[in-house]
Amino acid sequence: MTATAALTAAYPHLTQEAAPHPALEGCEDVEWSSIPGCPVDVPVVLRGLLDPDAAEMAERALDWLVMSGPMSISATMPAVVPYLLRLAAEPSTPRRDELFGLVLVAAALSAPTDPDSRWDMAISGPEEDHPERALCRAAFVAHAAWVRRLLADNELLAGLHLGEDERASLIQAAGL
Repeated sequence: MTATAALTAAYPHLTQEAAPHPALEGCEDVEWSSIPGCPVDVPVVLRGLLDPDAAEMAERALDWLVMSGPMSISATMPAVVPYLLRLAAEPSTPRRDELFGLVLVAAALSAPTDPDSRWDMAISGPEEDHPERALCRAAFVAHAAWVRRLLADNELLAGLHLGEDERASLIQAAGL
């Protein structure tokens, strides 16, 4: 919550605007307060990702919102995935590469746990203890067209060193 408060203190104009970009269409309508541990000002953070001056701070705030630990996503991530995909697909988005990196992290960390793998169980825990992973995969599947668009974006991919494991995890998360 501190990162979000710092963002709104540094860039108060973000709290006064409606979603200014098509990538954020619908973000004001999400019941953010119904998501456990999620602040209601997520749209402010998402708007900050489009502001060249606020983007870096907004990205840090977003990281705090969508990650519940170094190797786990929070309950907020599934609701943010559609906006994250759209923002990463938009060439004019500041810090676009970093947002795409967060998309890749979400895809990798939402992968189902193999109950027969001691390694998977030790790292990720049982699938039933982490419903956010299945919800995140469902968000990727529901927005698979955006995943296809990202994977076909030569401009975006040219600046990145997207490994086969990362590509495969994104394809798997989107059910492609």
